[in-house]
Amino acid sequence: MQNDDHTFREPKQERSRQSFDKAVEAAVVLTVERRSDAWTLAEVARRAGVSTGSIYGRVDSKDHLIHMAQAREMERIRAAQQHAFGAPVPPGETFRDAVTRVISTLAEVLRTEAPVLAPFMLIAGRDRVVAEEGKRGFEELVRFFCAGLLARRYDIRHPEPERAVSWSFTVVYSVLARWLGLGSDPEAAGEGDWGRILTDLSEMVTTFLGGLGGDADAG
Repeated sequence: MQNDDHTFREPKQERSRQSFDKAVEAAVVLTVERRSDAWTLAEVARRAGVSTGSIYGRVDSKDHLIHMAQAREMERIRAAQQHAFGAPVPPGETFRDAVTRVISTLAEVLRTEAPVLAPFMLIAGRDRVVAEEGKRGFEELVRFFCAGLLARRYDIRHPEPERAVSWSFTVVYSVLARWLGLGSDPEAAGEGDWGRILTDLSEMVTTFLGGLGGDADAG
């Protein structure tokens, strides 16, 4: 595995591979626990039950291990996103229900993955590799959300459907991310009732895309 700054030295023996997997897992756990990368390779080694030397045998530095840990987690998260948004559409679903389903799917993905995403988003502010990896996952999330709503393009009354759906994502994501503490204002996390927020977002997006009146309930 490679990035712009490092070359990963692939373990050749299964036991070495398992030891390094434990180190990567320990790095993720410590990052989540401390909501930052405020840990040392020695702490990772103790948590993983491996030697510090064995970690340095695979990576060049602590930053390299952080990149490896994030890459593994983002691969898992992207698979989870694909699975969540790939769920079958319920038969007879109305436009309003479709909007609610897409927003609820986004909300559940973010809420589930927030403990991992939050610290890596903070690290991204000073680490270009972490920022670029996070951006790839974010862009994929945008595509899933927009595709879910544009599948009901025939119900969208806005004259610029793509722009309207993209704007809807921006607003919905911003509200959910703030509630979940994803970003630069973690103190604002948890403000307001989660269920009420989802309902209000669904109503807002349905009205914005579908227009006022009963048209938004069209099947």
